[in-house]
Amino acid sequence: MEKSGIKFHAFFVLKILLLGIVITPFSQDSLALITGKSLNGELSYEDQQFLYFNKKLADDKIKMIRYPLRLIYSLTNNLNETKIYYKQDKANGNNLSENQMKMFVLGEQDAFKSFNGKFHFLLGLGFGLTTSLIDTYEFKNATCKGYFNDSPSFISIFTPFLSSVIIGFPNRRVRKIYASDSDYLSNNFYRRGFNRVKNYRKTSSAFRGGLSSVVTVLVTTFIHQKNNFCP
Repeated sequence: MEKSGIKFHAFFVLKILLLGIVITPFSQDSLALITGKSLNGELSYEDQQFLYFNKKLADDKIKMIRYPLRLIYSLTNNLNETKIYYKQDKANGNNLSENQMKMFVLGEQDAFKSFNGKFHFLLGLGFGLTTSLIDTYEFKNATCKGYFNDSPSFISIFTPFLSSVIIGFPNRRVRKIYASDSDYLSNNFYRRGFNRVKNYRKTSSAFRGGLSSVVTVLVTTFIHQKNNFCP
């Protein structure tokens, strides 16, 4: 009787352990990079140069990603314990102090979360569309006067670049609605981090908008001229 009780107890403990393995969720560690990007996953291990991080993909598969330690600001585990990897080292280009870099990264993170650049993409789209339509408009030949009847010039080619320069022109203003804490706005390093990401997104969004519209107009022009002969 005593042996069967021990066996039952052992079986019960084993069952609980196995059940725990099945239902235990994927550990959520949070990795903060000095670029402002944040990743959730699970720390696998680290060596002297790299940190190996398990990230769950959309199909629930686990992918191990390797990050150089020099690109990592901090790692926070599921117990909310944080390890700071960043160290000030002016010889290697790490000119900011640990606290200054913390504010810089917070600014980058807020920009990634709140500033998407969609408005600047639409501006780039409109700018590129207007410029390329004018560029492919035939003015001189009265017989063929109209849109898509003239061959595109260097203006269309350079339009995406012009769009990124004009529309993506950098500024240092950080609006209160973008900040996760309004007290951060008075910190110069927070604003610098925010503006680094914001200005990059403005520029790249304007470029992509301009490129999209120019490609659309050039393809349309090619098809139009192929199907409509103009002397």
